[in-house]
Amino acid sequence: MSENKVKRDWKVQPKICKKCGSHKGVISKYGLGICRRCFKDNAPALGFRKYD
Repeated sequence: MSENKVKRDWKVQPKICKKCGSHKGVISKYGLGICRRCFKDNAPALGFRKYD
């Protein structure tokens, strides 16, 4: 079966994190393109602030 695999073109490209390459939880709003875990680590450096 493995030799009969059909290469399919994606209609929509999967989103990939720019920092770690993860596919899960990618934030594309504001053109960030990073996953939620990388965002949490780098949010202050990006100019985001946490409000209480």
